[in-house]
Amino acid sequence: MAISLVSIKCPQCGADLSVESTREFSFCQYCGTKVMLNNENEYIYRTIDEAGIKQAETDRIVKLRQLDMEEKSNFSRKTLIVAWLAATAILILIGIIGFTIDNEGMGMCMLFAMCVGMWGGIGLFMGDNKKKKAHIAVGANEVAITEAMTECTERNYNSVVMLFKGAGFLNVTAVPLNDLNMFNQKKNGQVEEVTINGNNEFEEGDIFPKNSNVLITYHSK
Repeated sequence: MAISLVSIKCPQCGADLSVESTREFSFCQYCGTKVMLNNENEYIYRTIDEAGIKQAETDRIVKLRQLDMEEKSNFSRKTLIVAWLAATAILILIGIIGFTIDNEGMGMCMLFAMCVGMWGGIGLFMGDNKKKKAHIAVGANEVAITEAMTECTERNYNSVVMLFKGAGFLNVTAVPLNDLNMFNQKKNGQVEEVTINGNNEFEEGDIFPKNSNVLITYHSK
């Protein structure tokens, strides 16, 4: 009895396949994808990555909340900037009037205006730079550098290894330097340097992939 075959195309790799018409499903001989057939000899195949869908939904919610927080933060910052500029302008105006009418008290407002303008600007714009780093979205396969990770020198290497591994880094290596002698034994086990992918110039808020190479060198006997 002759076997009846139908020709279908793999939905995953696009390869042309020949499948017995009586079978409900088959597997692609090239990529291993399971191919389902209905009664009309047409393939139906869907891959549903439930974990990926949940993670994508979680990331979407997190990003929406971050955008909402940033919008509120930007509104507050704009209000502060307007108040700062207005206060500076008013003090300058009073100072100018004071100099014009030879009023020493009013003239001092010019000095106050300089202080408000300088320190207010420093506070607003330096604080904004820190907030920008704090609001950076971290992906599922990424790690954000914390303040503790930037201050590892002279700490015990074991605690530093645990710090980076606990944060999510997958490739953390501690290497002894074997550089101590009888005069500097107190440094035994203390971290000398931490590098990420060969670079030691990372800051709080920087983002790195979880599989980055973290190298911790420490003083040892």
